[in-house]
Amino acid sequence: MSDTGANTAKVARPLSRGGPLDALRFFAAFFIVVYHYAEQAPVSLFSIHPAFGRGYLATDFFLLLSGYVLGRAYGSRISDGRIHDGAFLIKRIGRVWPAHLVMIAAFVALVLGTTALGVQPRNPQWYQWDQLPQQVFLIQTWGFQGPSGWNMPTWTLSALLVCYALFPTLWRAFGRIGSPWMALLAGCAVFVAVDLFSRQVFGLPSFHLHLKNGLYRAIPLFLMGVLIARLAREVVIGPKLADALAIFAVVGFVVLNVVGEYAYPSLALLGLLIFAASGSARNGWGWAKTGGRLSFSLYLTNQFVGAVWFAMQRLLDQKVALPEAAHWAIWAMAFPAALAFAWLFERLVDAPLQDWIKPRLEKATAGWGRKREGNQAAQAMVTTLR
Repeated sequence: MSDTGANTAKVARPLSRGGPLDALRFFAAFFIVVYHYAEQAPVSLFSIHPAFGRGYLATDFFLLLSGYVLGRAYGSRISDGRIHDGAFLIKRIGRVWPAHLVMIAAFVALVLGTTALGVQPRNPQWYQWDQLPQQVFLIQTWGFQGPSGWNMPTWTLSALLVCYALFPTLWRAFGRIGSPWMALLAGCAVFVAVDLFSRQVFGLPSFHLHLKNGLYRAIPLFLMGVLIARLAREVVIGPKLADALAIFAVVGFVVLNVVGEYAYPSLALLGLLIFAASGSARNGWGWAKTGGRLSFSLYLTNQFVGAVWFAMQRLLDQKVALPEAAHWAIWAMAFPAALAFAWLFERLVDAPLQDWIKPRLEKATAGWGRKREGNQAAQAMVTTLR
C-alpha cells in the first residue's frame, strides 16, 4: 500500500505534543475568544461579516475534539478494563473542576469589588447570585433556568461532565458495531435525530439552543469525536493523504463560511480535519505545544479578561476622547492580554493544581481496577465450577 493510501494493517500514530492536534486545540480556543470579543470592537465584527457570528462552530469543534482525544487516550483502556469507569470520571472531574472554581472565585471577587466602587457590570444579568450555585457545581446545562453567566464558556464543561460519565458506555456500545465506518454512520444518525428533535421541540437547531439545554448539543458532538477516534485507530492513513485531507478540510470550511451558513457540511469538514490530523507525521512544533497547553486556560479565562479589559476601556472613553484607530488598537490588544493571562493562569494556577491533585487521585483510585478484575475472575471461576 502506498504512503497516500489507507491501510488497516498500520498502527495509528500515538497522540503527541507539538503536533496538529495541539494546533487545532489552540485555534479553536482562540476563535472562541474572537467570537466573545467581537461585539466589543469599535464596529461589531458580526456586522462586518456573518462568519464572525459562527463562533458556535468553534465550540462544536471543541466538543468533537474532546471526544476524539478521550477516545484515543482511553478507548483501549476502557475496552480491556485497565481503567475503572468511576476512576475515569473522577480523574476527568479533577482535571476541570479545580481551575473552574478558581475562576468562579475571581468573578465573585470582581463583582464584589466593582460593586463596592460603584461600578455596574456591563451585563449585570450574568451575575445573579441565585445562579451562582449552578455555576459552581457545573450543572447549568442540565435544564436549569437562568442566564449564561457567570463564566459563560463553562457551559461546555457542564455538558462535558455528563459526556465523561457516558464515555465508557458509549465506547463499549458502539464498539459492538463491527465496522468503524458503520459505527460512525450510526453516530451521524444520532446527531441528526437529536438535531431534528431540537428543531421540533425547541424550534431551534441544536447549535442554537439556549445553554440550559446544552446537553442536546454536546453529547452527539462528543459521540462523533469518540467515533472519529475509533476510525482513526482502525483505518490509518499515510501522512501525505492526511495533509491533503487537512488542506481540503480547512479550505472547504473557510469557503463555506464565507459564502453562507452551512452548519452540517462545516461540521463534517471539521470532523475530517480531526481525522486527517491523526495521520499527519508533522510534530515538534514548539508554538503548537505551547498553544495546546494554553487552550484550556484560554477557554476558561478569556471571559474574565474581557470583562476587565473592556470595562477599563469604557472608563478611559469617559475621560479621554480617542480617535477610532486608538479604539481599534485597544480592542486588538485584548487578545495578547487574554493570551498572557491564560499563560500565567496555566503556569501559576492550573499546572500546580494538577501537580497536587493527580497523584492523590491516582492513589485514591489505584485499587478500583484490581477490585473489578478480582470480581471478574471470581465470576469466571463460579461459571467454570457450574
